Amino acid sequence: MDLKLKGRRAIVTGSSSGIGEGIARMLAQEGCAVIVHGRNRERAEKVAAEIKAAGVAIGDLSTDEGAASVHAEAIAALGGNIEILVNNAGGSSTGNSSKKPADISIEDWISNYHTNTLAAVRLCRLSIPEMVANKFGRVINVSSAVAVQPNNLGADYSGAKAALNNYTVSLAGSLNGVGVTANTVSPGVVMVDGLIRFGRKRYGDDNLTIEEITTKMAADKIFQLPPAGRLGIPEDLAIVTCMLASPLSGFITGANYRVDGGQIRSLN
Repeated sequence: MDLKLKGRRAIVTGSSSGIGEGIARMLAQEGCAVIVHGRNRERAEKVAAEIKAAGVAIGDLSTDEGAASVHAEAIAALGGNIEILVNNAGGSSTGNSSKKPADISIEDWISNYHTNTLAAVRLCRLSIPEMVANKFGRVINVSSAVAVQPNNLGADYSGAKAALNNYTVSLAGSLNGVGVTANTVSPGVVMVDGLIRFGRKRYGDDNLTIEEITTKMAADKIFQLPPAGRLGIPEDLAIVTCMLASPLSGFITGANYRVDGGQIRSLN
């Protein structure tokens, strides 16, 4: 199926590795001019070279100045406005995945809000006016399964992702009839490079496959396998993101697409 993405201009934040890299790679395969974003230029340029991206944009999105710099660098490399904005940059900025809610400092709450919510808000504020003026735009915010089913630990991260979901629905409703949509994609546990390295180190074998690591970790009760019987991989998120980025998806907005293998057992 032709998703009509050829020649469309896109930026994927946090795409120098992990889920973001997988999304950027698939958008490029579909013919998009893609900007790879990260905070480390060497890593971003490596991915950009591999996927034949339009360029890179380097900066910290947790500040207004950093977001403005990233936006300007992306526009310059694309030679036009951003048409597809994938806000993937995020993750726990404080390492509080083992802390109870009452033990998390106010500073850590603020840090995660800047990293996981306001980073997306900043780029939306910069990019959406251009999308509206051109009567086409796609905003895909990468959230998390814990936004709707939080764990007992790491509440600052799950709370920031819940705020991102809320913002996306409000954003979609405000873009009534202007050709711009906004949706969230929510992964469950995804087998990214960091988790693969952790598994190989834990079990003392650098040659373990993803399937072998998953089996061992599930047996050790590090996590519970979802109904799909496996963990996610970046390509799972990339498939849904490309669909939402397509001009063919104009009737989909304000939705949360869970890509979690059935991890969240509730209605949307």
